[in-house]
Amino acid sequence: MHTLNVNCAKFGRRASRILITGGEDLKVNLWAIGKPGALLSLSGFISPVESVSFDSSEVTIGAGAASGTIKIWNIEEAKVVRTFTGHRSSCASLDFHPFGEFLATGSSNTNMKIWNTRQKRCIHTYK
Repeated sequence: MHTLNVNCAKFGRRASRILITGGEDLKVNLWAIGKPGALLSLSGFISPVESVSFDSSEVTIGAGAASGTIKIWNIEEAKVVRTFTGHRSSCASLDFHPFGEFLATGSSNTNMKIWNTRQKRCIHTYK
């Protein structure tokens, strides 16, 4: 459960039986539709979670925070596998590429970035 406002939610696209949420309590929670409690609660942010997304395999979760930090978790291991910094304001949106190791993020300062998750870096910034 979140202890403060929920800012974002996203269904898994494969079976649509799981859901992730992000909130003011600095948490990302994983839910199974129809179950009363969170299956997993992920932490590590120092500011509210503003955006969440699954990769196409639904093994990886990406989340963006009000600070601009982006974290990527492996659900099976429940651990952060990547942290990206580069946005100077809130990471308002993010989505994984359906076939590869790329992540697109949008910031409230009008910038969008494309990240290569394997190379662990931003490969392009759109202004």
